[in-house]
Amino acid sequence: MSPGAEEPAGEEARSDVRSLCPRCGAVCEPYQEYCLSCGERLFEVGAVSAGLAERWRHALSFPGGGWRWSVLVALAIAVLAATVAILATQSNQTKTLTELGPTVHPTTANTATLTDQTVTGTTTTGTTTSQKPPKPPIDATGLIAWPGPPAYTIVLASLPVSSGKGSARQKALEALNAGLGDVGVLKSSDYSSLHPGYYVVFSGIFDSQNAAMKRIPAASKAGFVKPYAKRVAS
Repeated sequence: MSPGAEEPAGEEARSDVRSLCPRCGAVCEPYQEYCLSCGERLFEVGAVSAGLAERWRHALSFPGGGWRWSVLVALAIAVLAATVAILATQSNQTKTLTELGPTVHPTTANTATLTDQTVTGTTTTGTTTSQKPPKPPIDATGLIAWPGPPAYTIVLASLPVSSGKGSARQKALEALNAGLGDVGVLKSSDYSSLHPGYYVVFSGIFDSQNAAMKRIPAASKAGFVKPYAKRVAS
């Protein structure tokens, strides 16, 4: 090998040799711009950049350094391929969602179905269980007879059977003239829910005790003492 061919290797070797700071004598790395001990400036900025660039060019031009270019090219291709794959995946997902159209959350759908079923069931139950007492027959005087099925009423007065039914009917007509509605007379012995031996003067036929109790103030205002709600059943 000729002496001219060996000189670049010798220059490269010398450029990597550590030097000493001219001010304090501290050991410095190749191309170190400032001394780490005293702060003395060792090289100009341009010289350092030029030295590093020279070392990089030498590394790439050195026999066997071509593999570095191959690695850089392969890395660039891999990054580009990964970017294209990500963009393609996002595009496919967007297209699929667009074709499927709007979605309905299963919890919301189930809740709506259960709500509809509950409302329907409640309506049906209310319709079948709600029963109003039938209208009782009315005689010539305007008094009514008890209709038969169990119901609630307001007891206006209870007169012993020994006093006769006429006395009870007279009381009933007084209640009717006072403005009370659905007034009549029944015999307590005919109903198991009542104490036997009385003619009972009543007013109103109701399907609940609460509904019957709303008639009590009107009965008291009509002059009847201590009217009360009572269930009448055979």
